[in-house]
Amino acid sequence: MKRTIPSLLFCLSLLLSLSLTFAGCGGTAGDTAGDTSADGSALSTSAQKDVETLRLIPTLQEEAVAPVKKTYSDEEQAILDEYYQKMLDEYPSWRQIPRRMLREHYSESNGFVDVEFTFCLGGVGTRCVCRYSSGPANPEGHWTIWENGFKKFYTSGVTQAQMDYIRDRLVAQIEEMIEEKGLTERDPVPETIYPYWVDNKGELFVTAEYIAYYPNVSEDQKGCGIDHEHLFGRILLE
Repeated sequence: MKRTIPSLLFCLSLLLSLSLTFAGCGGTAGDTAGDTSADGSALSTSAQKDVETLRLIPTLQEEAVAPVKKTYSDEEQAILDEYYQKMLDEYPSWRQIPRRMLREHYSESNGFVDVEFTFCLGGVGTRCVCRYSSGPANPEGHWTIWENGFKKFYTSGVTQAQMDYIRDRLVAQIEEMIEEKGLTERDPVPETIYPYWVDNKGELFVTAEYIAYYPNVSEDQKGCGIDHEHLFGRILLE
């Protein structure tokens, strides 16, 4: 596992695009093997090349965590339903995704229409997105699709027990880094991190970031690498 020491410029870029980056001011812990989730069968982990790995075992869709969906008016929901059917005609492979696993967005303003359907795993977006957009200069509109390695989970699901287990492991990794580096917490790690999925050149990860601070730093000392570090917990999906 590679460890890098970020420059100030690198840390600023992290703030602009955290979900695209794995490098940072810390590493990951990976010294566990044979762990299981709360339900006793949902996960399998091992230590490999100092990166904790995890195998997601498919679960029944009725037990899978779905994303929290925005509430729309009846009229807006009817429009979303219409575009959902159009999306399936445009991209038939998305028929295999249960609709409850799609985060849906619709907006219309000044002649511009924007509709998005995002595949979510464990309630978290995966950057597999179908989008329709139109406007005064393009009244017919067009569809765009972005997909990555997470499309292999279109028919899978993640239970709440699995997501809880993932959070526990990421928290443990980050807390271990904080202790090893002699850093301090401003807020409790479990209440602060937000797991997200990333496809990094074909390798699939679940990761989370936490900002930990150096002790005994004066108020006039600010900046990444000066008063704090960005720590990343991550787990490689098998």
